[in-house]
Amino acid sequence: MDQRLEEIAEELARVRLAAELFDPDWRLVWVSDELKTLLGETDERRLGVGSHVLEARTNELWTQAATDESQMEWTRSNLPFVLAETPQEILEEALSGFEPGDARLSIDVDSRPAPPIWSYPIDYRRPGFDPMGISCVSVRVNAPDGSRIGTGNVYAPALPSSIIDLVARGDERMFERMARLVKPGRREAAILFADMQASGALSRRLSSAAYFRLIAALTTAIDGVVGDHGGVVGKHGGDGVTAFFLAEDIGSPSAAVRAAIEAAGGIGAVARDAAAGLVDASEVPMNIGLHWSGALYMGQVVTGGRLEVTALGDEMNECARIQQTARGGAILASKSLIERLGSEDAAAVAIDPDAIGYRTVAELPGADEKSIRDAGGVAVAKLD
Repeated sequence: MDQRLEEIAEELARVRLAAELFDPDWRLVWVSDELKTLLGETDERRLGVGSHVLEARTNELWTQAATDESQMEWTRSNLPFVLAETPQEILEEALSGFEPGDARLSIDVDSRPAPPIWSYPIDYRRPGFDPMGISCVSVRVNAPDGSRIGTGNVYAPALPSSIIDLVARGDERMFERMARLVKPGRREAAILFADMQASGALSRRLSSAAYFRLIAALTTAIDGVVGDHGGVVGKHGGDGVTAFFLAEDIGSPSAAVRAAIEAAGGIGAVARDAAAGLVDASEVPMNIGLHWSGALYMGQVVTGGRLEVTALGDEMNECARIQQTARGGAILASKSLIERLGSEDAAAVAIDPDAIGYRTVAELPGADEKSIRDAGGVAVAKLD
């Protein structure tokens, strides 16, 4: 790759744009990591790196990623420049792979040099979802003497700024973790359930506006704690939250357990801060349950109005019952979770897994019939 294109590639990569670069003869020479992620492919051969654009755009990967109409739109928008600027021997070789009468080459276009900049829409196909609108902006890269260095394509969602602003308010680190869960599967994870005790009585005492401010502040603060400890937020239900700390994200089962325990302690603190000026801190005790699963089935749930991570498994139901049994802002952690702590992580959270004592959920004074039925035999310990 031309050194000048390398410098452009470095800058595009630095600002994490989905982009690609072509040399003066329209050979694909570079694909950014963001575009690789968008296409779900890291194999540069499959991406067409080193191939002429006509070969790259007609391989199986690209044809599956764009609707038929988008492929035709690409041809209408780019073929005139490709025909005008590709050396004849390279063009003939690239065209040799097309079947006679291929619709993508049957469009009547006049070959001509490319302008400084042009754009076109793409309907990007994702398995299991409706096509997503993407805008491609193509920019001609010229040397000071006017000679052609190459062409750059930058891809961006075809979304208004107001929608992008909503996404930008979220925790980028957490979104990246959620993105890795696009394909559902079984994972090792620490599970956290948290809920405010006696929130119903509090909601009746406060005005609707004040209670809304409290829940909004509480939710934002809890999500921040989970994100800071490498976790992923699952579902929000009123003043409650579910979160997951994946061993693959944090480094090991022990590290995931430590992160969950530290996050649990942080949630109590931020809840008290969120209550400041609205109610006394003692009125927002967060009861928390922690549990472990070695095979939690997790994945994204994406609908027209939300994106969330959900999980299935017996441990989810058990953790919910552990949390429901906690009282007075207690943190109850299961034996299966605590015993995954390694010595270093155990010391960091001031827990000795070999010395701690447990009681079953059924033995706890806060256990109701449902908790005993679903998780009565689960051994738990109260953490300070």
